[in-house]
Amino acid sequence: MTVLRLLLVLAALTVLFGCGAVTKRPDIDEGEVAAEANRMYEMVVGRDQQMSKRLSDLTAPLLIGNADLCESRTRYVVFMRVHNLEDYRGRKRDTMESVYELDERIRVTLVGREGPAHIAGLRENDVILAVNDIETPRGMAATAFFKVHVNPLVEAGKPIKFSLLRKAEKITAIVQPVMACDYPVRLVANGDVNAYATGTSITINTGLMSAFPSDDILGVVVAHELAHNLMGHAEKKRLEIWKDLYIMELLNEATGTNAGTMYANFSYLNSSVDFEYEADYVGLYLAARAGLAYDLAPEFLRKLAMDSPGAINRNTTHPKYAARYVAQEAAIAEIRKKTALGQPLIPEMKLESAEKKPTMKDGWAPVAVGLGMGQ
Repeated sequence: MTVLRLLLVLAALTVLFGCGAVTKRPDIDEGEVAAEANRMYEMVVGRDQQMSKRLSDLTAPLLIGNADLCESRTRYVVFMRVHNLEDYRGRKRDTMESVYELDERIRVTLVGREGPAHIAGLRENDVILAVNDIETPRGMAATAFFKVHVNPLVEAGKPIKFSLLRKAEKITAIVQPVMACDYPVRLVANGDVNAYATGTSITINTGLMSAFPSDDILGVVVAHELAHNLMGHAEKKRLEIWKDLYIMELLNEATGTNAGTMYANFSYLNSSVDFEYEADYVGLYLAARAGLAYDLAPEFLRKLAMDSPGAINRNTTHPKYAARYVAQEAAIAEIRKKTALGQPLIPEMKLESAEKKPTMKDGWAPVAVGLGMGQ
C-alpha cells in the first residue's frame, strides 16, 4: 500500500507540474529590455519630482499660514531644497543626470509656492554660485557647506543672500526665513490611497496623490492630517488605548465574560470617530486660513460615497459620509460668516469654565467636517 500511495502522489505531482505554458514565447532583445527599464525609471523619477512639487506648493501656505495655531511647535523655514548629482545613487542618479541635467554644482530642486524662497525669486534649476558672498563648493562638499553656512541661518531666522545662475543670467536674491508649523510633510512611494499623521509629521502616499488630481481637495486632506497633529490626537489615542485595556481587563475578570472586550472595541471606535470629526472641523479652518478652496470638500464626499456606498450611513473608525457632508456644510457656513464679518478664522472651542481658558489641545466645539483620510 505504501508503494502504491507513493506512485499515486508522484503521478499527481507530474500532472500538476506538467501544466506549464504551451505557447512559444517571442524572442526578447535584452537591449530593448534595458532601454525600457530606463524609460520606466525615468517615469518614476518624473512622477516623484512632479508630486513633490505639488505637495510642496500645498504645504507651504498651510504650514506658514497656520503657524500662530501651532503654538510652540514651530520653526523657521525657507521652503526650498537643493541637490547635486552626489546626492543620488544608482538608477536615480543616472536619471537625474540625463533627464534633469544635474551635475556637481549645487542647484535648487524644489521651491514651495508662497514660501520665502519663492517670494524672493528662487526657482527650480537655479544654480547656487554663492551664499552670503561665500562661493559654494562642488561635489560631495556641497552638502556639508549648506549644513555649516545655510542651516544655522535658517534656524535663527536670519536673511540669506543667494547668488544664482539661471541659464546665462546671474541673479541675486535675499531670502528671509519665516515661522511655520513644525510638522514635516513626507511623500512616500506607496500605492495605497492613504495619508496619516504621526503626531510629529505627516505622510502622504503617492497612491493618494494619483487618486486626487485636484490640488484643492488634496490640500484639504493635508490640512486634515495637520489638524490631527495640532490637536494631539496621536498622544490622546495612546492614552485612550491604555485606559481601555485596563478597563477591559477589569470588566472581563469581574463578569467572567467578554464584556470588557466589547466595551474596549466600542470605546476605541467612538473615540476614533470623535477625533476624525475634530480633525475635519479644524482642518477646514486650516485650509481656509491658507487660502485653499475648502468649500469644495463636501461635494467630494459624494464621490467617495459612489465608490463606498456602505459608508454612507455607517460609522467605522471614521464618521458616516452623510453625517460628514451635512456637518461640512454647517462648518463652511460658519467660516463664510466669520469671513464676511471680518472675524478671525479660529475654530470654536468648548468653554469649560469662565476661569479656565481652553488651550489648542483641550478640544473644540462638536461641529464636524472633513474627508476622512488618514489615521
